Amino acid sequence: MFRNYLKIAYRNLLRHKAYSFINIAGLGVGIACCMLLCLYVQDELTFESSHAKARNIYRVTADITQQGEVNRIAVTPPPLAAAMMQDFPEVVQAVRFNQTGRNLFTFGEKRLYETGGYYADPNVFDVFTYPLASGDPKTALKDPNSIVINQEMAQRYFGSQDALNQVIRVELDSTYEMKVTGVLAELPYNIQIRPNFMVSFEMVRRNQDNWWAFGYTTYVETKPNVSQVALEKKMLGLFKRHVSAENLGSGPPPEAKLQPLLAIHLDSSFGRENGSINDMAYIYLFSILALFIIGIACINFMNLATARSQGRAREVGVRKVVGAVRPQLIRQFLSESMVLSVLALVLAVILVELSLPAFNQLSGKVLSVDYFNNPLISVGFLSLTLLVGLAAGIYPAFFLSSFRPVEVLKGKLTGSSRGVTLRRSLVVLQFSISIGLIVGTGVVYSQMTYVKNKQLGFEKEQMVVIPLRGARAYQQYQALKTEFLRNPGISQVSISSSLPGSRGWWYTGVEVQGNQGQEERTAVTFQVDYDFMKTLGTEIIAGRDFSPRFATDSAQAFIVNEAAVKEYGWGTPEKALGRQVNWNGNSKQGRIIGVVKDFHYQSLHQEISPAIFHIMPHRASLMTVRLQAGKIQSSLDDMQKKWTQIDAEHPFEFTFLDEDLNTQYQSVETLGKVFSTFSILAIFIACLGLYGLAAFTTTQRTKEIGIRKVLGASTSNIMMMLSKEFVVLVIVALLAASPIAWYSMSRWLENFAYPTPIQWWLFGLAGVLALAIALITISFQAMKAAVANPVKSLRSE
Repeated sequence: MFRNYLKIAYRNLLRHKAYSFINIAGLGVGIACCMLLCLYVQDELTFESSHAKARNIYRVTADITQQGEVNRIAVTPPPLAAAMMQDFPEVVQAVRFNQTGRNLFTFGEKRLYETGGYYADPNVFDVFTYPLASGDPKTALKDPNSIVINQEMAQRYFGSQDALNQVIRVELDSTYEMKVTGVLAELPYNIQIRPNFMVSFEMVRRNQDNWWAFGYTTYVETKPNVSQVALEKKMLGLFKRHVSAENLGSGPPPEAKLQPLLAIHLDSSFGRENGSINDMAYIYLFSILALFIIGIACINFMNLATARSQGRAREVGVRKVVGAVRPQLIRQFLSESMVLSVLALVLAVILVELSLPAFNQLSGKVLSVDYFNNPLISVGFLSLTLLVGLAAGIYPAFFLSSFRPVEVLKGKLTGSSRGVTLRRSLVVLQFSISIGLIVGTGVVYSQMTYVKNKQLGFEKEQMVVIPLRGARAYQQYQALKTEFLRNPGISQVSISSSLPGSRGWWYTGVEVQGNQGQEERTAVTFQVDYDFMKTLGTEIIAGRDFSPRFATDSAQAFIVNEAAVKEYGWGTPEKALGRQVNWNGNSKQGRIIGVVKDFHYQSLHQEISPAIFHIMPHRASLMTVRLQAGKIQSSLDDMQKKWTQIDAEHPFEFTFLDEDLNTQYQSVETLGKVFSTFSILAIFIACLGLYGLAAFTTTQRTKEIGIRKVLGASTSNIMMMLSKEFVVLVIVALLAASPIAWYSMSRWLENFAYPTPIQWWLFGLAGVLALAIALITISFQAMKAAVANPVKSLRSE
């Protein structure tokens, strides 16, 4: 009997090719899109899961309270690791990491800069699963002058030679001869700390015992089944126990906290991160998008199934007359629906395999599909397919099988109002989702455009950033600056400790003269030379800029930004002038000589916070050069030549400031592209179903259209009649979707400190687009019916 069901299903597929294609294609594309998004979400949720001890590993973070506000940072001081092991028996061992920066490697004639390096404790391989292709993990970082490199570096420097025990020169704080004691095997890409090379933490020569050197990442491995909450309670007062009272200052001491390793990647609430971080909001967003897409595809499937069911009423009547019973008819219709679902699943698998490389490029992932070992894909989507087939087939199966053959064969069966209402409701739901996605795509695009085009408060074009590496570059920076300025294509040169778009912000404590005396505050510190403001193109709105004409500027002058004036309660920029400042524990004392207009030195995700600028060029590490338009390449060539004359040991390297700024939004832009792409696909699936539904609606009204034409109806009248119902449904969908879309995107924009407003016209545009899409989709069928010969239409039954 089952074979007979399949045979009838196969014949129906061939008999109604357009219906079959639309159903299979719509559901197949929907399942494929859902599958890709689920792979993305699954990958994000399984970050760090490749570490065997992941469930027992925690990162130690710090809560620092200043002026009543708690700042959560992901870095801690170096002595914390030993203190954790000493004070808490629940802690088995601790590992510290610290980035090495950009380091010069020399082997023979090869001299290259390498990034992605970490200082790490020798037991790193015992806590984390970093497999070695060669070398002993127990002793790989035991000696201070040992180094572990990845396979790409081994191939780059040693070629076909065995890298193990080779000696290579590495520039850290000084230049060292280091022996290769291990080669890392291929590492999973979905781990936060993915080192290209590691050196022993003993090579960190500074701050090893400094409890205020917050710049190191500390992980602890706990015993199994240790309660995080209970251990954190025991950790209260940890800093107070280990830091002397005179060094604590007047503010409350920091508090150490624990963060599970598996939770790090999707928690963006911490400052000073040193690896890949996403936001749980995007996981929710993509999960909802996947549900929307599969929901639209399922609506299409059910809509077409119910629309077509009435056309098979006479078939049911004949089959009942010749002896078919209701259970047989139910199994027949369910079998046909299941066959379509399985064919859609096959199409989805093919589409996933074909589109996965493009999706990886779009999302920046390295995803692959393991159909046999990934239960989400193998079991989840097979179950989903069968569920969709069952849901789509159950209504027509039970509805059609209930027909009384006498009424059907006498033509007394009219359309079911319940079926029409269901289809209209599903179309409204479908286009509500589509309109919401159009609005969401518009808001994402608008925010990204706003971010890229917003005036940042400084001039970013034709700005070249040159990192000063090695002792000679630091010592000769003034000579280098003088030589650069001899080039007519260079207008300004300055050096600083940090720049917009760069990392490594230095938050320092400052005592400022407030309205009630001296007050302790914090500020982002820029250590600059005299030409920093002029080179960056910022505006001094009160007081004056630094100048070598004033002998005291180098030792006693400070400039603050508008945010500091507001935060410190000084009222106006003019009232800030002359106030006394004790910077970084009285390391430098002086007065405010100027106020600079606020500029965005961090991304637009953060509000502009108080910043303080002072002359200290010997602590600067970045040279900024402003080039004149039309002379960029010649100026770069001249700069490289002069750099080599002064520091031949270090290769000349540079970046453009505007490119550095764009990298701040690269991840958000990527996520926006993924969202927009799948939104378009969701709308396409909705259009595919609407086209099929319009085709069946037109077919059902063939005789009516013929009669209307005989009575004098024009082609435009016929098209308007057929389109009117769908236009009303789209308008209802717009009214239903608008408040939900506005609320959802308002929540998303809360991730930005400077969001673009949601424009009212976006909803109007979404409605017009949805309406245009609907009319274009059904116009072909409407035109085909309108221009048909009425004689043929009247003979259609």
